Amino acid sequence: MKKNLLFLGTVLCLTAFSCVDGYHDNVVWSSSVHNITLESPAADQITIQFSADGTGQTITWPLVTGAGGYRVTVYNVDDPVNPILVGEENEVVDGVTTVRPATEDTRYKVVIKTLGNPKNNNLEAASSTEKLYDNLLPVTAVIPDGTNLKDYFTTNPIPSSATELCYELVSGGTYTMSGNVSMGQTKVTIRGNKISHPKITVTDGSFVNKGVGFKLKFIDLDYANFTGGSTNAVILMDVNFPTTGLSTTGYQVIPTSTPIAIQSCKITGLKYFLFYDSSKKYAIGSFLIKDCIIGRNVNQTVAEIRFGAGIVKDLAITKSTIYSEVAAGSNRFCQIYAGAKVTDVKPATETWTSGSLTITNCTFYQSDKTSDSFNSNGALKQLGDKITIMNNIFVDSYNQYAIRRFRSSSNNPTFTGGYNSYWFDGNFPTTEETNAQGDNSGTIIKINPQLTYLGNAQFTLAGPDQIAARIGDPRWLPAL
Repeated sequence: MKKNLLFLGTVLCLTAFSCVDGYHDNVVWSSSVHNITLESPAADQITIQFSADGTGQTITWPLVTGAGGYRVTVYNVDDPVNPILVGEENEVVDGVTTVRPATEDTRYKVVIKTLGNPKNNNLEAASSTEKLYDNLLPVTAVIPDGTNLKDYFTTNPIPSSATELCYELVSGGTYTMSGNVSMGQTKVTIRGNKISHPKITVTDGSFVNKGVGFKLKFIDLDYANFTGGSTNAVILMDVNFPTTGLSTTGYQVIPTSTPIAIQSCKITGLKYFLFYDSSKKYAIGSFLIKDCIIGRNVNQTVAEIRFGAGIVKDLAITKSTIYSEVAAGSNRFCQIYAGAKVTDVKPATETWTSGSLTITNCTFYQSDKTSDSFNSNGALKQLGDKITIMNNIFVDSYNQYAIRRFRSSSNNPTFTGGYNSYWFDGNFPTTEETNAQGDNSGTIIKINPQLTYLGNAQFTLAGPDQIAARIGDPRWLPAL
């Protein structure tokens, strides 16, 4: 019997495998499928897993028996008419998975074709399989073109939800806003289209937040005809401060994991605040401005960003342009007024030991020319805090003391600078370098950046050193 079992095992092994070398149990598999035309994997069986940090994606498909491999191509199809290759084109994969880079809020298409196997006389698939997918937040509702957002959300109030909701505006659509849009305490994203931004003409009101994460993405907002009061803001924290869920020190905390963000938006004609906490004790873990154009067309009488009683832990502005059509300004770019420190907040679910201010690859033009960049009575000026200001262009902005004010005239925070360019009234402002809390990086670019405002939130940059260093808002740099 023992011999028969051994013989049976040998027969089964020879039937299933061409050989077994016995080394680390490695096997070489030979398919029993011969003389057929193969099929490409079904679209609904192709799976995509995005990495936790959003920078990568793994694409997996089921094994096609008898295949000689697979030809795989991945495209960015944010603009379906002009797809952009992601990684290697027509990659031949001897397996059932491949990896590609990824960026947030992107639409993709993967094309997979099963290749033939001459050894088994199997022909490649007659056609490829295409699968569309994305890493966008799922849509809660699409708001029709031509809608007044105040009316829409009055009729369709944002419900209480434990998960983030997403309201999408139509690609290239035109909208109005004549009053407040309130999200209460539900995390909300209001999103347009990355390639063809919808436009909102705002005549009154704010997006009102009662202490949760909130994002505006891929939208143009025009405030040129705004008639609302001076306490309005693009994002306004609710003056009706919540009485529950507060930290032991009385703050309504928005964790760092659920930021307030303005991303890839164009905001023009701004008269009042970009952000205002209504002088209530809101503590924002992460506030991000990314890939934006933000412009004023009146003399600045209020700060762009004002915390009257609250605080921000991590404030980051990157790849953006901040400008004014009026070369004046009697207020700051950012104010944190109450004098609190990050360590004063004491959130229940996070430990806040330090804060950060990060400004990278931005362009500032006539922003608060006769005033200051930053004013803080305690926040972001403590030991352990970090100030990073790199690869920026400042033209006629912040009264020749941009860096000193961003550093709060203090050596307490760790400062990292590098390859910033400063130009004020036709000259390099030496105060940006010589002040004790100025830019001591040793890499300042001191020649005229030749930044020209063309109107309608558009600029050109011609400074050869700035172009060579690839600094400032990337959208004004000539292509490589």
